[in-house]
Amino acid sequence: MSASEMDKTALKPSFAPSPLTTFFIKLAAVTCAVLVFFYVAFTLITGFIEERASELAILKGGPAFWGTMEEKLYKLASGPDLPPEKKEKIVSSLRTLSIRYKPYVDAIAGDVKSQQQR
Repeated sequence: MSASEMDKTALKPSFAPSPLTTFFIKLAAVTCAVLVFFYVAFTLITGFIEERASELAILKGGPAFWGTMEEKLYKLASGPDLPPEKKEKIVSSLRTLSIRYKPYVDAIAGDVKSQQQR
């Protein structure tokens, strides 16, 4: 083969991207992956919060709140009564708390009375 034939058959150099181009391509790919991840995570978390918020009647106002309260009141009234031992224990605890915190409640009540007299 002659030199002129070798030049024609020689492989042409392939295009190699510069390191800066490679960096920007990788940066774009990672940025897209991160944005997709955060979008999916945000969508799932928002859906979970909305689902839980719809279950909580306290966060609702007006008729929804009072309807739920009425249902709970009926359920509590028609439920079984507490055993006498448990009732006595609760009443005893309430008496103890009443004796312990009575001076503070009286002080607050005295402040309210003195403000009302002015």
